[in-house]
Amino acid sequence: MIKKVLLFAVFLAFSFVLVAQTNVSRTKSFHIVKEVRPPVLDIVQGSVQFVDVSGNNAIDANEKCRIRMQVCNSGMGDAHGCTAVIEAVGTRQGLTLSNKRITLIKKGETQTIEFPIVADMATVDGNVEFSVRVDEPNGFGTDAVKLSIDTRKFVSPKLQVVDYTVTGVGQGILTKKRPFDLQLLLQNTQHGVAENVKVEIEVPQGVFITDGEQQMSFATISGGDKKSLVYSLIVNNNYASDVIPIKVKLSERYGRFAENRQIDLKLNQTLATTKIVVDSKAEQRSEIEIASLQSAVDKNIPVTNIRNEKTFAVVVANERYQREAVVPFALNDGSVFAQYCTNTLGLPIENVHLVRNATLNNIKAEVKWLENVIAAYNGEAKVIFYYAGHGIPDERNQTAYLLPVDGYGSDVSTGFALDELYKVLGCLPTKSVTLFLDACFSGAKREGDMMASARGVAIRVRKGVPQGNMVVFSAAQGDETAYPYSEQNHGMFTYFLLKKLQDTKGDVTYQELGEYIKAEVSRKSIVVNQKSQTPTVTPSAVCASAWQNWKLK
Repeated sequence: MIKKVLLFAVFLAFSFVLVAQTNVSRTKSFHIVKEVRPPVLDIVQGSVQFVDVSGNNAIDANEKCRIRMQVCNSGMGDAHGCTAVIEAVGTRQGLTLSNKRITLIKKGETQTIEFPIVADMATVDGNVEFSVRVDEPNGFGTDAVKLSIDTRKFVSPKLQVVDYTVTGVGQGILTKKRPFDLQLLLQNTQHGVAENVKVEIEVPQGVFITDGEQQMSFATISGGDKKSLVYSLIVNNNYASDVIPIKVKLSERYGRFAENRQIDLKLNQTLATTKIVVDSKAEQRSEIEIASLQSAVDKNIPVTNIRNEKTFAVVVANERYQREAVVPFALNDGSVFAQYCTNTLGLPIENVHLVRNATLNNIKAEVKWLENVIAAYNGEAKVIFYYAGHGIPDERNQTAYLLPVDGYGSDVSTGFALDELYKVLGCLPTKSVTLFLDACFSGAKREGDMMASARGVAIRVRKGVPQGNMVVFSAAQGDETAYPYSEQNHGMFTYFLLKKLQDTKGDVTYQELGEYIKAEVSRKSIVVNQKSQTPTVTPSAVCASAWQNWKLK
């Protein structure tokens, strides 16, 4: 019995050793897999832009330019320690470039990145191909985007007073105590652009300037361009000489390319009766080829010197939906329209909110911002609201809703009611509220077929009622679809909206703009899409008799 007990104990001990070894062996075969949540960085389509001071779409000697782009992180994690890289090949002599460190691009975030380009006097005529990208340490950076930009060597200007005339009324003789006008013709007689031009006129004691600025300045005067300057003068009885020396002092950025001139007038000389009408020569601008942009309206966006400090814009571009089909080209629509707001219409960049792939809360926040701006400016503000994306109908009461990217096409409670937008933006006093809606509200997709969540037939929604000083430009009417213009990488409505702003440099009345968009979209849609699309313009009752002459600029 004792022997069996001992044997059983030995067996148990041996079994314990085997189990322990087996467990050790198994433990050695396991390895811990750590969850990875990488970022995914992309350059936003249509966001790459070359910005130059002169606006001639080339890098001139002694000019500071920049390449601007937007980078979004659509991955599962944040991007740390990235580098924005700019490289160049070609005639880059005289150019200074620099990369940029980017500490963090959060998940879901879009950042604007600018690369400064500094050109010095050594810059030569040629062409540079730039490549821009963002590198991420773990290999989740962007693809490169290339731009081809001309470079230009330094070409000197030459500022001169090339002619003058003296005009008056009455007896036609330059006499004391009778006012007369001196008209100067200032011209840049060389091909280079004259910058920071200053003109100062000096008159002797006893001669007075009654109208006209004694000191004037011009940001630039292009090669061959002319400026007409008119001064009203009068000579008092105490002036002793028969000669009236008028000194004209000219200067420009470099202090070397302007000539002063003295004009000697004489008492009792004959005066002309009419002034000379001078037409300035239009500046010729070269085109810039940007690989990521293909539409003509995306290039050569007109630039204005006007600053519309009291105009504010929200631009919503909804392309990638979480539960519905994509809206082709909506991101490009919004991005380029925002550029027209700042470049062509003169809105300060901080006055333009561009929201890509907006959620319902994003839209609510931007509408609230506009509401606060309107209230703060107490009737002085102008508001622009642009939307490209899906619209959906409420089948029960035929009302229209904007669909956020997190919304359900079958549930209008997840959308933003168009009537609510009209109410919020129209209830407070403004100079104007303008809505551009590149969407249809029939349940159709931009390509023409129905959204997956919609019925098989299009719904005809009733027209909303704009309020206050409000005008609404809509891409389509009734149960029509707002189609794309695939050849131009835009919605059909947005393309012709931008085309008119480009052709007119933003100086167009609402009536002209509405008539142009309606005519061009109606024709092109039949030819390209074989379907009708009829844009509409709907003013509120308040401005029904005045909106036709409004302008965005």
